[in-house]
Amino acid sequence: MKVFISWSGDRSRAVADVLRRWFPSVLQAVRPYFSPDDVAKGSRWSSEIAKELEGSRVGLLVITPENQEAPWLLFEAGALAKNLDRSKVCPLLFGGMEPTDVKGPLVQFQAAQFSKDEMKRVIKMMNGDLAESALLPDVLDSVFEMWWPKLEEQVARELEGSDESDDEARRSERDLLEEVLALTRRLASDRERRHEFDHPAWDELLMSVVELARVTRARTPDDETIAAIRRLMRPLEYIAHREMRRGPGRIGRHARHLMMELEELLTSDLKVKPAPEPEADESSS
Repeated sequence: MKVFISWSGDRSRAVADVLRRWFPSVLQAVRPYFSPDDVAKGSRWSSEIAKELEGSRVGLLVITPENQEAPWLLFEAGALAKNLDRSKVCPLLFGGMEPTDVKGPLVQFQAAQFSKDEMKRVIKMMNGDLAESALLPDVLDSVFEMWWPKLEEQVARELEGSDESDDEARRSERDLLEEVLALTRRLASDRERRHEFDHPAWDELLMSVVELARVTRARTPDDETIAAIRRLMRPLEYIAHREMRRGPGRIGRHARHLMMELEELLTSDLKVKPAPEPEADESSS
């Protein structure tokens, strides 16, 4: 069974890596996916991650106090949510967070605080989806009791030692844009789901694109990034306008507002700022 582990930021990434290595020790039939380390050499992030998002039965979101509104994490949560009829999404709360601390789009999911009882509940949920590969209840209890102390120790060490100031390990908005575009194309070309535009995943996708435009605007984007966002707008606009003509409520109640906000961002504020003039070299005059 495929399990997608989503992260954003240094501490979240470190904890996600610990979970990736720990889950198969308890449930051998579980196959965690953790990007970017699991991306095969030479393959494109966009196609690889989009495929894993679509094929995962369980999505685990590694949430820390500083990352729950990160665009990348919210996008992956929305992409996982589009398959809620056959998959489960569970935010895992670290760094002293409680379920009442969760806000924004993540409140639609049932979160689990990092504790022995809550992690055991998550493990039982995953075991229940393994069908013939599931462990018997007494065996599962025994295995969990054996491996829990190691997980608790490693997570505590990573949360204490990770440095959130290191930006080099964070995935850029360019990587997010490529993934959004790949998933949008996949959704648009899927004939079997062409009448499912009222799914909440469409709202999440549009919200992620709007957030991406805001982040890009704040970071002085280059022409290539702006052009990529505009290319992403074309299929979204086509799908949104086509479905709205068929009747209200087909792609989600926020779709029209989000499309208008994104268009306003692109036409007004998303512009490349001119580079500063180079200072004259007095020694050469």
